[in-house]
Amino acid sequence: MKLLIAGSSVEDMIHTNGKVLNQPGGMFYVASAVDALKEDGDEIFMLTNLSEKQKHLYFPLYERFNRSLVNIVDQLPVNHLLIHEKGEREEKYEYLTEKIKFDPAALSDLNLRGVLVNLITGFDFTPDDLKTIKSITQAPVFLDIHSRARSFSEDGNRDFAKIDDIDQWAASVDILQANETEILCCGTGEIEESIVENILNLGVKIVLVTKGDLGVRMYYRKDGEINSLFAKAIKVETINKVGCGDVFGAAFFLNWLRTGDAVKALYAGNAAGAVISTYKTTEQIENLKKDVDSLLYEK
Repeated sequence: MKLLIAGSSVEDMIHTNGKVLNQPGGMFYVASAVDALKEDGDEIFMLTNLSEKQKHLYFPLYERFNRSLVNIVDQLPVNHLLIHEKGEREEKYEYLTEKIKFDPAALSDLNLRGVLVNLITGFDFTPDDLKTIKSITQAPVFLDIHSRARSFSEDGNRDFAKIDDIDQWAASVDILQANETEILCCGTGEIEESIVENILNLGVKIVLVTKGDLGVRMYYRKDGEINSLFAKAIKVETINKVGCGDVFGAAFFLNWLRTGDAVKALYAGNAAGAVISTYKTTEQIENLKKDVDSLLYEK
């Protein structure tokens, strides 16, 4: 299977419990999950930016991907994440870069099975970029709306704000993911169910709304009616709160591409999100497949 994963690689500065942890962020979590869950014969293409001076944060992981589409830039964004015990984290960016460039012709002969796009900064791509990618590859597109739901102020602060062009984003998307706060930015309404209904009416097949330590709800249309399925969060000892949604999305999409079964994909993604929350270090993500299988099948 050939898969394209696309979005910004960033440098994270995680502020929690009076300490600051410097580590790779952004697409690092998506890439780590995909690398851990891929099967023999899979080829994963990356569309991201990299900086030589921040290269040490991403290698040797990125060596295991096809990097023919990767751009080299002077500086990657630096994201200061203020993690709280409850509620949404705060974000403040430095060095926010321009959108990720790509040559449409380079995508034409890849024969991709799927495209996973994560709007890490919110400015990684435009709706027209997604339209081009979808048109050329003819592959299912998974979009994590992520920081597109946050504004950007002159001082770098990222506050939640309505996405006024959600119809343009949805036009090229098969599966859309957002957390419970982000989804409320994806339309003019204030109620999750009505916003999701509008997104499904725009042609999206599945909407995933992650809800932190509560679980995740999947919305879809069946026989003309909107249905939903809630997967309750698996009880684990939570150590880490960064990258859980990214890992959930990667696990869901890979499982969905392989099986075509959205319900199985939902529970696989839910397990993956739970597992990564128990990891003390990013190096442990290489154990993701084994740990997810253990959580799902060895109870």
